[in-house]
Amino acid sequence: MRYLSTIILALALSVGHIVAQAPIVNLSFNDCDATNTGPQSPDGEIFGNPDCVCGLSGQSFSFNGGEDAIAIEDTAAFDLLTFSISFFFFPERGEGDFTVLTHQEECNTLIGFNVLYRDADHSLELEFTRDLGRRVVMNVDLPENQCWHHIIIERSGSRHTVFVDGEDVAEVNSGGLIEFANEAPIVIGGGPCVPNFQSGMRGKIDEFRIYDRILNQQEKFNLQRATNRIATQDTVILLGAGVNIRVTDDCTDSYFWNPTRGVESITEGNTRIEPEETTIYFLEFAEGNCTVTDSVRIVVADPDVVTCEDLALPNAFSPNSDGLNDQFFISNPFIVEELKSFEIFDRNGATMFRTVNIGDAWDGNFRGEPVAPGVYLYKVEYRCDGEIYLKTGQVSILR
Repeated sequence: MRYLSTIILALALSVGHIVAQAPIVNLSFNDCDATNTGPQSPDGEIFGNPDCVCGLSGQSFSFNGGEDAIAIEDTAAFDLLTFSISFFFFPERGEGDFTVLTHQEECNTLIGFNVLYRDADHSLELEFTRDLGRRVVMNVDLPENQCWHHIIIERSGSRHTVFVDGEDVAEVNSGGLIEFANEAPIVIGGGPCVPNFQSGMRGKIDEFRIYDRILNQQEKFNLQRATNRIATQDTVILLGAGVNIRVTDDCTDSYFWNPTRGVESITEGNTRIEPEETTIYFLEFAEGNCTVTDSVRIVVADPDVVTCEDLALPNAFSPNSDGLNDQFFISNPFIVEELKSFEIFDRNGATMFRTVNIGDAWDGNFRGEPVAPGVYLYKVEYRCDGEIYLKTGQVSILR
């Protein structure tokens, strides 16, 4: 009976842990509505006529700067000492400043929370206010070579932190708790100052979440989405061979490769490239009024020059299933006549991965579970030109 009680208690704690991990507000917009799958808040209410368009994962909403907005009745999240807000944001540049997010009862009241987009310097301005004496203003620049941005806003007591695309870009300690919670809804894209003193949002929003806690590093990493990127890693091929290039699944409107020599289709992201010499290829992604560029380096090896000691492996990879550098493998398997063993070890010497198949790759898991980020050691034993060679080195897992 005592053993059974222990099991029941463990299950209860486990279920409680799972519930606690879920966001209290969770709007995916995948069904072109504002249904909230979080446990402690009603659905959002859509105002105006925002367009349902291609998003990072499924659909997103695009606001036109007028009355388009989504209001979520107060979840009491901002009454908490600790909370996190996470969302993906695609601003329409060149259209002036606009409101991204507000929690404010009236336009002329000080109590509240606001996020504004500043077009001139491509930045966000965040303001937490109780009164003139209790106020925090934070300004964060957005990266230039991206269309979508992942924003995380954290408050833990008096500490306020902003992450942009996984990077901690701003942190302010107010010296005391700023109690800015009020009776107003949380409004995406609008607020009480729109349209008289501020413009409504012009751009796209996706995967809006509010948590009643601070996210750990692994959770922040898992929320990332790779967009407008070449998924194929830099690679080595033999002269006369080619590479099938793949790009991330996103909302790109058009592509253009440069240089074009050796590219099968210069206006397609997924294409085949057969270079005659080592070349860095650049791919331009155009999405709406945003254009970004990514590159891939293809090393062309002359079989008469490549030696048996030139086995190539990357020095880092990021196994987060985003289609970019998710696996660790031998980049130039053509020099291997027979793979005797390919092994990866942790710092204590425990084997994390082992294979004798040249086409196998390590996905960063051990017994079905992700290993911790850090440095791992590898050892490859192989036959080339009838001789046995041994190559050792290290690889970093980034999560």
